[in-house]
Amino acid sequence: MATVKTQAHCLLAGAAAAAACAWPWAQASLAADFIHHTALAATIGGLADWWGVTALFKRPMGVNAPGTDVLRNNYERLTTGLADFVSNDLLTAENVMQAVGDENFAKLLLAHFAQQQNVERLWQTVRPLAEHALQSLNTRQAEQLLLQELPKYIASLRIPEILVDALQKAVANGSFNGLWQLAAQDSKQILHKAEFTALLEGLAQMAEEEYNKDSLLRNLFVSGQAAKLVPLFVQELEKTLDALADPASELRRQLDNWLLARMEDYRHDIAFADWLNGKLSQMATAKALAFKELLQTQDVDILLQLLQNRLQLLANSEVEQGKLDHALKELLLQVLTMQHDTVYDLVLHKLQSYDKDDLIAKMELRVGDDLQNIRKSGTCIGGLLGAVLFVIATLAERLVS
Repeated sequence: MATVKTQAHCLLAGAAAAAACAWPWAQASLAADFIHHTALAATIGGLADWWGVTALFKRPMGVNAPGTDVLRNNYERLTTGLADFVSNDLLTAENVMQAVGDENFAKLLLAHFAQQQNVERLWQTVRPLAEHALQSLNTRQAEQLLLQELPKYIASLRIPEILVDALQKAVANGSFNGLWQLAAQDSKQILHKAEFTALLEGLAQMAEEEYNKDSLLRNLFVSGQAAKLVPLFVQELEKTLDALADPASELRRQLDNWLLARMEDYRHDIAFADWLNGKLSQMATAKALAFKELLQTQDVDILLQLLQNRLQLLANSEVEQGKLDHALKELLLQVLTMQHDTVYDLVLHKLQSYDKDDLIAKMELRVGDDLQNIRKSGTCIGGLLGAVLFVIATLAERLVS
């Protein structure tokens, strides 16, 4: 099959041959004159496009005329311009993020690690690093640093103030209503237990005996009547518990106000802050030291198990996937923004690493057929315009004559 370049050559040669063959009879025959002028115009158009196409990549017929060998003479300018276009217009951070905006990076990551061979491949890479880190870990130094810095860090979090704010909002918003109702319900059940009733009756009997010795209130206690006070006492306690469970009661209002006031006192209580921070530091330190002991006694493969457990938790939570996807995209945006100049340098270095002649030859190979089609079109358009102009000129000549 003939190439497009060969077809363009043949078309140009055919036009030139037709013009040459028709020329001897052009003066004697209108048809030969028409063929001569049409083919001549096609030849001129084809030659012009051949010159232009060839001049892009080399010097036509070795002629070093202005505008020839365009790519080679402007190679540096073209490569820097292409690198600038790729980095500043094509591969900008905004364009890249727009292209990947609909992708869920978390789901892609989970799909990748859903295949066990990918997890194993990752672990083969990470395991030597983990073993080296574990072997070179100075646990004593880490423990000393932990014990020294962790209390400072926890104190800087201002957890007591955060806790007080949260509790105050909970009280103000009625979030403790369920707690008070549950406490009142459980307390009522205790009031009617036999053990509690027996306790109250015993206390009443002791009070009766005490008052009967020598008391202004002994007339209130008649022998055997003290136990009757127990149901009244239980009844009053039930009323108090009902008021405790009712958010609109005066008791609840006073209790909530008391809690809010006490919490505000705790906000500025240095002793409370020190106590809470100390407890939190002890808990965090205990967890960290327990993990240190675990690292010392367990094989490094425990980290692989932790990774797989984390991936499983991530797979079961859409919320966590959304957070991870957002974090990965934020990280990608930061990297693209920071490495903007690197993209330009990378593209420019890659272009400059090619041999100039090889790169121009590759470009010609890529677009050569399209350019040869321009030659074919130029030859045909030249012939068509030649024919039109010949017809116009002939008609004008006839009209003038």
